[in-house]
Formats: sequence, structure tokens, C-alpha cells
Amino acid sequence: MKSVRNHYDEFLAPVYSWILGDFENAYHANVELFERLRLSPEQGDLAADLGCGPGCQSLPLAERGFRVVAIDFCQELLDELAERAGELQITTVCDDLTDFEQHIGEPPDLIVCMGDTLVHLPDSATVDHLIDRVCSALKPGGTFVYSIRDYVSNEPTGADRFVPIRADDQKIFTCFLDYREKIVHVHDMLYVKEGGAWKMHISDYLKLRLDTAKLNQRLQANGLDISQQSTDKGMIVVVATKPAAT
Repeated sequence: MKSVRNHYDEFLAPVYSWILGDFENAYHANVELFERLRLSPEQGDLAADLGCGPGCQSLPLAERGFRVVAIDFCQELLDELAERAGELQITTVCDDLTDFEQHIGEPPDLIVCMGDTLVHLPDSATVDHLIDRVCSALKPGGTFVYSIRDYVSNEPTGADRFVPIRADDQKIFTCFLDYREKIVHVHDMLYVKEGGAWKMHISDYLKLRLDTAKLNQRLQANGLDISQQSTDKGMIVVVATKPAAT
């Protein structure tokens, strides 16, 4: 079984934007989401995008006026982001997102960790530690936004464990999910037409089954207020706010 990082570097990165339904679809979905969340910075406010991927969050945040530090462990996805960024104020960093403090330089006004990124961390203790550090790093009055898919309330069985993701004339991508007590064993299956015949490529890795209620309790224990929670296109989106300095 591959580590999450190796799974992305060796298997997922070349088709990641395609899997999203083309990058533009995911980008516009976040443009609309950030508008609904009313993330309106003062010009030059700093945002950290943890697990930024190809820039689905970073680009709309920069367009809204944030200076963005975009952190991901996959250089191929960061190269996609840098190519799209143009003159926008986005700094890309290839590193583990748990080392984010080394790259921000000042307390961020906004930290986002979206697109199921938290469930890719190695264990719940690492998630808790990251949340503690996010809460500490935020500027007073700052905002933390995270999203996860719900792997807790429903446990699919039988054929429901097969999830078709996307298909066209040249590629077919399907996931098989094996649910266990604290993790989901994910098998990604990519079929590519090569020389007129279909060839199958398979890679597997683990995701955590994180409970939004427990994550929110951790944020509240660190003094943040849960200001919004919603479900957007199958993802649970939570907005937490750090009290302003008095």
C-alpha cells in the first residue's frame, strides 16, 4: 500500500484536475462558495491554503484580494497552480501541510484546509495537533475554513462501495471503498485506453473517518466559535472564527 504522498506523486497527480470534472468546474464552485461564506478581506490580508492541490481554493482567494501561501506535498499539482496564477499574489510551497507555520511569516487572517485534505493525515492525533496549531497561528479575528466528506454517518456495503468518479472516451476512474472502524481503505482504479485496448492501473491508500462534531469540539476548546456549517456538493464545510483581540 502506498503512502498518501506516494499515491499522489505516482498515480493521482497527472489526472487530478480531470477527476475534478476539469479544473474550471472546481474553481467556479469555490468562487461561489467563498462568495456565500462572505470571505471578504482587507486588501493584502494573508491566507494559508493547506493542501492546496492545483489551486481550486488558492486562485479564487487571491482574486478576492488575499495574499495566499499555497502549501502541498505534490510538486506536480503546485506546478499546475503556478501556471494558472499569473500575476496573482500566490506563493507556492512544496512541503507537508503540518509544517505550515514555517512558511507563513505572520499570523494569517484566513486558513483553509479543504477538499478532504484532513482525512489524508496519518492519524487523529495528527489532526488534533494540526487544529491546535491552526488556532494558535490565526490572527485574532481570523477565520478557519475546513471541509471533509462524511465517512462517519453512513457506511456503504456491497455494490455501494464502488464509486464511479469520471469517464470519457480515453479514461475511466472508479473508487472502491473498504470501510473499517477508524479508516477507509481507498482503492483508486484508472482505466486508460492505450493502443485501442483498455489498461487498468490501481493504487490504494488510507483515509481517516473523521467526525465533524469532534473536530468542532476541538476548535471550540481552542477558543474558536463555529460560525457556519453547511453541506456543499457532498462536502461538509465548517467556518470557525477566532475572537478578536480586546
